[in-house]
Parts: sequence; structure tokens; C-alpha cells
Amino acid sequence: MDTKKSDKFLSTLEAAQKGDADAQFALGLMYEDGKGTEQNYVAAYKYYKFAADQGNINAQYKLGIMYYDGKGIEQNYIKSIEYFQLAANQNDSDAQFNLGVMYGDGKGTEQNYVAAYKYYKLAADQGNIDAQVNLGLLYAYGNGVEQNYEKAAEYYAAAAAKGDAIAQYNLGLLYENGDGVEKNYAKAFECYAAAAKQGDAIAQYNLGDLYYFGKGTEQNYTKSFEYFQLAAQQGNSDAQFALGLMYEDGKGTEQNYTEAYKYYKLAAEQGNIDAQVNLGNLYCFGKGVEQNYTKSFEYYQLAAQQEDATAQRYLGNLYYFGKGVEQNYTKSFEYYKLAAQQGDSEALYTLGYIYDVGEVVAQDYAEAHKYFKQAARLGNISALLSLGILYEYGQGVELNYEKAAEYYSAAAAQGDAAAQFNLGVCYEKGEGVDQSYEKAVEYYSAAAEQGDAAAQCNLGRLYENGYGVEQNYEKAVEYYLAAAAQGDAAAQFNLGVCYETGDSVEQNYEKAAEYYSAAAAQGHANAQCNLGVLYENGEGVDQSCEKAVEYYSAAAELGHAAAQCNLGILYENGYGVEQNYEKAAEYYSTAAEQGYANAQCNLGILYENGDGVEQNYEKAAEYYLAAATQGHAIAQSNLGNLYYYGRGVEKNYNKSFEYHQLAAQQDYSESQYQLGLMYCKDLGVKLSKINAYKYYLQASTQKHVNAENELGCMYAEGKGIKQNFKIARDYFYSAARKGHRGALNKLGLMFLSGNGVRQNYMKAVYYFCLAAKRGETEAWHNLGIMYADGQGVKKNKRIARQLIKRSAVYKKPGTRSVDFISD
Repeated sequence: MDTKKSDKFLSTLEAAQKGDADAQFALGLMYEDGKGTEQNYVAAYKYYKFAADQGNINAQYKLGIMYYDGKGIEQNYIKSIEYFQLAANQNDSDAQFNLGVMYGDGKGTEQNYVAAYKYYKLAADQGNIDAQVNLGLLYAYGNGVEQNYEKAAEYYAAAAAKGDAIAQYNLGLLYENGDGVEKNYAKAFECYAAAAKQGDAIAQYNLGDLYYFGKGTEQNYTKSFEYFQLAAQQGNSDAQFALGLMYEDGKGTEQNYTEAYKYYKLAAEQGNIDAQVNLGNLYCFGKGVEQNYTKSFEYYQLAAQQEDATAQRYLGNLYYFGKGVEQNYTKSFEYYKLAAQQGDSEALYTLGYIYDVGEVVAQDYAEAHKYFKQAARLGNISALLSLGILYEYGQGVELNYEKAAEYYSAAAAQGDAAAQFNLGVCYEKGEGVDQSYEKAVEYYSAAAEQGDAAAQCNLGRLYENGYGVEQNYEKAVEYYLAAAAQGDAAAQFNLGVCYETGDSVEQNYEKAAEYYSAAAAQGHANAQCNLGVLYENGEGVDQSCEKAVEYYSAAAELGHAAAQCNLGILYENGYGVEQNYEKAAEYYSTAAEQGYANAQCNLGILYENGDGVEQNYEKAAEYYLAAATQGHAIAQSNLGNLYYYGRGVEKNYNKSFEYHQLAAQQDYSESQYQLGLMYCKDLGVKLSKINAYKYYLQASTQKHVNAENELGCMYAEGKGIKQNFKIARDYFYSAARKGHRGALNKLGLMFLSGNGVRQNYMKAVYYFCLAAKRGETEAWHNLGIMYADGQGVKKNKRIARQLIKRSAVYKKPGTRSVDFISD
């Protein structure tokens, strides 16, 4: 690449250096693309930043991209969002779209589909195709908005009309399934065809499927074959399997087992279970390949590892006859049983048959009867369920979870909802079966479809937590609603949580209170506690601490630790009850005994201050330690303070530093500030102004007023960091606005000296007065000097003497004097 600077680059550079925002953006673009100069992302970032700071929308967007990709600057999704937001605020549709993506993906922010919807909508309204597609997806899945297939179809159609292949495919899917539009295979065919023409592999596959079954078009195996082939060439495993099937059956092409083998193999290598089974069959029967039982075994095993029952049964056959593997009846039985447990009737029959005829095993009619009975018990489901219950609880028989699971499995396979639910519990807990959330989901789902409330609730919980299925809040709510409608207290509580937090539903405190109330009325302790929180905060209900006390008390009587702690807080502060520190201590103590960290910390505070209990620093330290070991930041900070002052523990600055550091790592600003002080004072850690600065800075990001003041001092004095009066001024301003008297005094000094601000004696007097009113003795002294010199006020030596005298009475050793800032 020619790295010589072009004339255009030089002229653009000159304009950019003069502050022209458009030129700065253009220069950033040249650096980014390496046009007219050597490519340099760092320089590109620099000039984009200059332009963005002047409001250049394109530069703001580019900075968002650079922070997202980590080009020219360390990747930082939070910063990316900031710059996209700036551009989006100026109606840049690409920035609005990208914000939607980041909120949807939870990058740089908590995942928030509602916010994603907002920005997609803004971009879509400006005609942004990608935003229209993603809006359609949000409506289709009900993410951030109420599920609305009609709206999804509307947005897909808008993008599809502009030629977007994804939108065309998605719209086709809606027409095929009749979601949001009237089911119309012809329309689905039309949409798939448009997307397929642009090379969309899934659309090509779906188009082949419509041709295969004659939906929306005349059945045409030849056309079906053609589209499956197009998709298969792009690596679509379903299409590869379909091609194998067509070659094997001779549909749309001449029968050709060799070609069938070829496409099954491609699909099987991508994990396609059906292809693995069919590939095993080709090897087993020598079709398209030389018969090879070993190879057949390998492919059946791949499918069996994914719990394919047919493959498991075929493996059983190979082990039974010793083909492709050493004959092993034990293994054969294992695979037959695996297949049988999934309801494979052939496997059940085979097991019974083997024992019945007595071939290769000793004839055992009892065993044969057991397996035949499992198949024959289609008409006696209740007996199976009852037997399972007996074995599960050891009623009349020796307790045997395996037996129970076996009987539940038989009944569940026949469609019994209660058996399906119980079997789901077994798999979830790993009782009698290998623990498997996937299996639990399978059986809960089967029972839930029959209206079993407990199964619906449990299935909702698995979807909510992503156990055994992909996490899906919308599905969770769907199942909770079904169970709650039948009066299931656990589901009512879970729905209350969803509405309170706004997970997958629009946040609605009234709804949350409604569901909590229903569950609380049934004695559900968690619901009682959460309902108390709503009453305490006035969310969804009229604010009433008295009601909060009522519900906390009900849950506390059931041993609910959080409710006991919350009740303690109300007693401590006199909310809804007469203030009573003794009662507060009592409830904190009860919750603390259960290991509840908040209660342990709060109880420690009472012991430290002697509220409701006799002051006892040792006890305070004990409870702080209990909470701190659970990672409770406030307790860690408070314990750090006790070690600092030697209260209840032997004074130990190292220990103090250690606990403050733990709290600071959780972004607890008070400990971050304390660590800064300890680094400054060489207490518990080696003196380090740099580290002090780091911790002050962390605390200041949370608007910690003392940390802001200390940072102002460091910048003003140039200690631990390069002297910078303007930054010092900004920190003093921030602290001063919060009423920090020291910062007010420092601002007065800055206006007096003209460092970081334009010199202004009247403003100096103004800030000294504010500081003095808040008890800053140095400010009195400084005011006295101002009166003595007649700066900013009328010269008055009498007042000057009074102020200076007053400051001398209270001034502490080491207090900074007027001239602490110097040019």
C-alpha cells in the first residue's frame, strides 16, 4: 500500500486541526480505510472522537462501531452504547438499529427486549430494513412486546418488499404455519421462492419440502430434489438428509444408494440423528456400500448417544447377534432397555420374547411376564401409577426409587399425567434414574399438555432457569399462567415475580400484587414476604407499612429469613409499628441464625451502636464476619472499620485493608474511598498515591462525595497524578453540589487564585461563606483574609480579625491554608 500522504489527506488534516468537525470525521475515515494515508485505527479513533465531541453524528456512529469491534481502542460495549446513543438521538437509523441489537443481546447493558424494541422501532420507522426484520422477530417471539404474529408479519412484509431474504423466509414461515396471517401455502411458497432465489439455504430447503408434499404448489419431486440440492450444497444437514432419502426411495431422481450414502454421510457428520440411523442401515444391509456391520455399529452408536430409541434398539440387535461387535448379551439388554424405557414397543417385545423362548438365556417366564406385562398394561394405567407410588414411599414394599421410576415410566408412556409429573420429579432430583433436566422437561411437558398444574409450574421453572431447555421467559410465563389459573400457589408466586421484575412480561406491580396475594392466602411464605415488600414500597398497592408488617409477620412465623429481617428493619425504623430496637434485634437474630447475611449485618450494626442490645463490639464483629464470609459488602466494610479502630477486635490495619478490599471489589463506594485513605496514610498497605487515586476514582464514579473531594485535592496539588486544576475544579464542583464543606472551601481558593477558573474574588467569598456556614473552620480564616485585604468584599479589619480568631480557635493541626494552590 502506498503510504505517501495524499494532497487530499493533507488538506483534510489542516482543516481538522482547525476544529472542522466534518474534516475531523473525514480524516478519521481516511485513517480507518487507509486511503490517502497509512491505515491507523488509533488515529481514526482520535479524529472520530474530536468530531463526535462536536456532535458529528457520523463520527458518533463510527466510535460506537470501534468500541464494539475493539478497533483503535479497547473493546468496550458500554462505550459503544454511549456513542450509538448519541447518534441515535440525532435520528441515525443505523445507530438506532445497533442499539436495538445490543439491548437484545445484553452487550454493554442488561438484556432488555423492551429497549431493543424501542430502538428497532425508531430505525424501522425510517425504513431501516434490518430493524424491520428484527422488529418482526420480537413480535414473533414476544420479546419486549406482547407476542403478536400480525405485527411480525407486517414488519417482515415491509422488509421483504425491499428484497430482504431473511424477511422473505420469515414471512413464508408465518404463512406456512398460519401465524399472524391466514395459513396459505401458496403465499409461503412465494416467499420462500423469493428468499431461495437469493441463496437462502433454509428457504431453499423449505421450498423443497413444499414441493415434496405438494403444499402451495403442485407436488413435484423433481423440483423438490432441485431445491434440496441447492440447500445441501450450502451445508444444510436437513437438506442433505432429505436428498439421501430421495435417492434411497428413488423420488425425484433415479434410485441410487451410493448417492443416498453420500448425502446421509454429509448430514450425519453434522450430527443429524436420522441420517446417522439411515447410514447405519445402509451399512447393515450393504446398500450403496459394502456391507459392514462395524460401520453400522458406529453410526447407530452416534445416534444412540443422542438418545435415539431406534438406534438403541438396533445396537441391541448387533450386540445380540454379535455383528460388528463382540457378542454381548448384557450390552444387548442395556440397549433394548434404553429403547424400551422410551416406549419402543419392539424393544419391549424383544426382551419378553428372549425370556419366553429361552434362547441364549435360561428360560424365565417370570422375566418374560414382566416385560410382556409392561406392554400389555395399556389398559391398567392407574395400577402402574399406584405401584410406582408404593415403591417411591416404601409403602408395603421395600423403598425402591428405581422400581418406582420403572412403573411411572410405563404409565407415563401410556399418557398418564400424574405418572408423567412424578417421573419428571424423579429425573429432576435424580431419584431412581440418572439426573437429567432434559428428561424432566420431557415428562413435565407431557403432563402439562394434559392440564396438570404442578407439572405446568415445574416446567415453567425449568424454562425460567434454562434447565434442560434453552432459557425462555415467555414460555415460563405461559406455563405459570396455566397453573396459576388452577390455583397452584407456587405458580402464582412465580408469576408475581415475573410481573414484579418485568421478565418476559411488561412490568406490572398491580399484577404482581394480585398473584402474590393469591399465593399468600394459601400460606406461601415467599409470596407473603414479597407482598410485604410491595406494601412497604407502595408498588402495585397503596403504600402501607402496617400491611407490610402483617405479611412479613405471617412469613416470619413460617421461618422465612428474609421476612424476619425485613420485619426487623421496620421495627428498627418505626415503620408501621412503634420503633423498637429490641424487637428489631430479636427478628434480626432469628434470621441471622438461619445464615441470612443481611440480618447478620444489621444485627452487627445494632451491637456496634448499642441499639436494642447492650453495645458490644465483639458481637458486632462476630455478626459482621458471618455476613462478610458470605460476600456481604457492607458487612465487609463495617468489619474493616472495626479492625481499623480496634473495636471488638485487635487493631489491625492489614485486616482492615483486606476487608475493605473485598467490599471494594463489589463496587461498594465507601470501602473504595477508605482504601484510598489507607493508601494515602500508609496504613495497612504501602503508601501509594497512585493506588489511592485509583480507589478514589472508583468511588467517585458512584458519586461518593468524599472521594470526589479527595480527587480534587490530588489534581490540585499534583500528588499521585499530574496537576490539573480544571479537573480538580470539576471534582470540587461535584462534591460542592452535594454540600461538601471542604470542596466549597477549595472552590473559594480556586477563584481566589485563578487556578482552573477565571479569578473572581466575589465568587471566592461566595464559596468561603457557603463552606463556613457548614462549619469549615479554614473557610472562616480565608474569609478573614478576604476582609483584611478587601478582596471581593469591602475591606473591614475588625471583621477580618473576628473571623481569623474564630478559625484559630477551631483550626486543627495540618489544615491547609489559603495559599495551598500555587501557580
